Amino acid sequence: MSDDHTRVRDFFSARAADWDNRFPDDGPAYRAAACELGLRPGGRVLDAGCGTGRALPALREVVGPGGTVLGIDLTPAMLEAATRAGRDRAGRLLLGDVTRLPLRDGTLDAVFGAGLISHLPDPAANLRELRRVVRPEGTLALFHPIGRAALAARQGRQ
Repeated sequence: MSDDHTRVRDFFSARAADWDNRFPDDGPAYRAAACELGLRPGGRVLDAGCGTGRALPALREVVGPGGTVLGIDLTPAMLEAATRAGRDRAGRLLLGDVTRLPLRDGTLDAVFGAGLISHLPDPAANLRELRRVVRPEGTLALFHPIGRAALAARQGRQ
C-alpha cells in the first residue's frame, strides 16, 4: 500500500465511528445528486469512496430493486460503519482502491464520488480509472455535499 493510501486509511479509520454524526444533514444533497445522474430503474452505479455509505440509499432509490448499487472504500472501518447503519442493504460494499477498480471496462452507467477528489493521489490518472468503468455516454459525477465555507464553520474556522 502506498504512503498516500496509508494516510487516507489512517485519516478515515480514526473518524469512522463518528463520521455520520459529524455530517448529519447531508442527506438532501445526496438525494439531489443521485437524481441528477440520469440513471433509470435497473441502472448500474458505483459510489467511489463510499465511506459510511450515506449515498447508497439515494442511489438505490434511483435504480430501484432491479438495479446494481456498489460502494467501494479503502477503509475497513468506514465499511463497518456503513454495515452498522444498515446501508449494506442498499448496495454491495467492497473493500478496495478506487485507483484500481475490480470492475470491467464500461460496466457501469454512472460513478458517483462525494468528497473524493481531494483524497486521490493522482487525480488525473485516478479520474481516468473511474471513467474506464463507465459505459460510453455514462456519467462520472464528483461533488462535495457541502461548500468550503460550511465545512470550515463545522470545524470552527472561517
